[in-house]
Amino acid sequence: MVIAENGLQPPRRGTVERVFGLFLRLLALYALISGLVYWAGLTGIAGGGAWRFDLLAPPVRIVFTTLAVLMPAAALGLWLATRWGVVLWVLAATAEIAAFMFLADVFAPRAGIASANMIALIVLVLMAGATLIERRTARLAAH
Repeated sequence: MVIAENGLQPPRRGTVERVFGLFLRLLALYALISGLVYWAGLTGIAGGGAWRFDLLAPPVRIVFTTLAVLMPAAALGLWLATRWGVVLWVLAATAEIAAFMFLADVFAPRAGIASANMIALIVLVLMAGATLIERRTARLAAH
């Protein structure tokens, strides 16, 4: 907060930071939907019951259950624009990409999700870097 003549005011956010915030919100919606899809599969609601927890092989159980828990938690953190939300999402996205690589027979129909995660990870890193540069530039201009 900045104390100005007319009272306490929040610091101004730059354009890149606002776009980054919007990106995090969109990523949160994606993570929430992804988590709900995993839960629907594990409970037998989606996939015609083929993804039910008791019918999955142990390695797939571990991955699906982990992602079913991580994705909604990451969605909350991303929506609130917290660092822990970003960390949880990066862990979940990396786990999904690794699952696609090592459990290709199960995750083959989900190849688009692994690609989307890779693109989102790249965009996340680029946006975070641009936000840091924008903040540093604004701080130097203020002095």
